[in-house]
Amino acid sequence: MHDEALQIYLFCTAALAFNLFFLTAATGASRAKAKVFVNGEDASLFKGEHRPTEADTVDRVKAAHRNALESIPLFLVLALLYILTGAEKSGAMAYFVTFTVARWLHSFFYLRGMQPWRTVAFGVGLLVNVGLTIQIILAGVNIH
Repeated sequence: MHDEALQIYLFCTAALAFNLFFLTAATGASRAKAKVFVNGEDASLFKGEHRPTEADTVDRVKAAHRNALESIPLFLVLALLYILTGAEKSGAMAYFVTFTVARWLHSFFYLRGMQPWRTVAFGVGLLVNVGLTIQIILAGVNIH
């Protein structure tokens, strides 16, 4: 395993974890701001309204969080496999940093309702995952 590629992976993993922490906190904050809760005990504790559905602002944050949870774990697995193929620092930097920045931008654009930028950021992250997959396949074909 190349140490430099692993260091970049670890940094990007931490940055992506903070992205998920941020979205988790944003979900709670948007619930508190809207004062609408799907659980009766939460409505009682925070002196809000109990409804069977979330407020629209909460739904948007939850959708952004759900999208991150659909994309980030796959990236983490693919990136680790890419490192195991003997990835060089330059490749790891290009793939890992690009994905990490794209996911943070996607979260920002999603929370702000900014199209087409949200789709562009998502597409960049998706292309990184496709590129990593191709690199892994090519490395697997070259195994003797």
